[in-house]
Amino acid sequence: SDCLSKMEELDPEPCIPLLSLTEFEGGNQCPAWNIPNTDFIKEKHLSLLPMLLTSWREDIVEDLVLKLGKRQLRCNRLLLMCHSEYAVRQLKDGRRELVLPEDRISWRGLQLICEWIKKSNDLLQRRHITTLLSTALFLEIEHLVNHIWHCLDLSDQFHEDQAFVVSQDSLKLHLNMPLRGLDTAMLRRVRCFFLTLVSSSEFVQLTIEHICALLSSDELSVNCEKEVFFAALRWLSHDWAARKKHLMTVMQLIRLPLLLRKSLLELRRSTDHEVLNLVIAQPEFQKLIRAAYSDFIIISNDDSTALYKLHCSSLKLLRPVRRFFICHDLCTYHRLPSDACFGDFSYEQFLSYLRVLQQFPDSWKTLKAEKLPSAFDNA
Repeated sequence: SDCLSKMEELDPEPCIPLLSLTEFEGGNQCPAWNIPNTDFIKEKHLSLLPMLLTSWREDIVEDLVLKLGKRQLRCNRLLLMCHSEYAVRQLKDGRRELVLPEDRISWRGLQLICEWIKKSNDLLQRRHITTLLSTALFLEIEHLVNHIWHCLDLSDQFHEDQAFVVSQDSLKLHLNMPLRGLDTAMLRRVRCFFLTLVSSSEFVQLTIEHICALLSSDELSVNCEKEVFFAALRWLSHDWAARKKHLMTVMQLIRLPLLLRKSLLELRRSTDHEVLNLVIAQPEFQKLIRAAYSDFIIISNDDSTALYKLHCSSLKLLRPVRRFFICHDLCTYHRLPSDACFGDFSYEQFLSYLRVLQQFPDSWKTLKAEKLPSAFDNA
């Protein structure tokens, strides 16, 4: 109460005018906004685009129906259009359904593409890479196509048995594959796997185009050229009536001058083996054997003189390139080139070796292919 009485006794506040900051003596007292502000205004910590992308990825709506025959898949329309030029053209009018041709795209390929679109940074599946390539080519997903071709170009990654599987897969997809040649190119990457392949049913079912691509390859790994000859014989005899017409096409791929003199002479007369006699009895084959024997004699008598080279040049004689060399411990007739019995074995022995390979299908993985010079020391 004493305080209240004292407050009541205070002198009243002097009267001051009500002035705005803009009316103070000396001019406007509000802040001047034209001061340097370089360090004051900073870029936003989060831009709008990443925020939208994050939100979109967390809640991707599968708003597009892909129809293939009677089956259908759903995927995100915008995601597909980001990757596929084909989808951009087909979905311009806002369509939410895309009908795809069954004769150009496989169901498995469509599944793989939809999985890849969702997780495009994941590693590609090696086993289904050909199917993925075929579908990506049709849908015009250029960056995926380029990535797959880059992978397939790595010969150290796709070779031997994997190369063969890729070859066969691409052949099955030949109607879906706008680009041809992958099937034959992959066959030329077969090396130590060759004889194991020869022992299989897949080998005798190869097309003439594929058997030619395989037998013409410098990469084949064998103990001697006679194994390649017997492999060709196995393919021809599997359906002799239909394949007889391909006899010379196939046999011209065999480097006959690399056979032993003894083997060449044996092929000039009938043998005890019915299958071998089918080939020997053909006049055009006998003409080929005579030419091979003549080349064998000339090459094995190479004295490196200028006269010899001139003679070979006049005959247009080319020394055949020897295949890669292997010596398999599971084969009873495999020998080193220095062995007197090198290259001397029968068709029955060859077939026995193929039966062993059927029992030990992974044994080829232990083989080491060596490049040896052409030699005629065992003539």
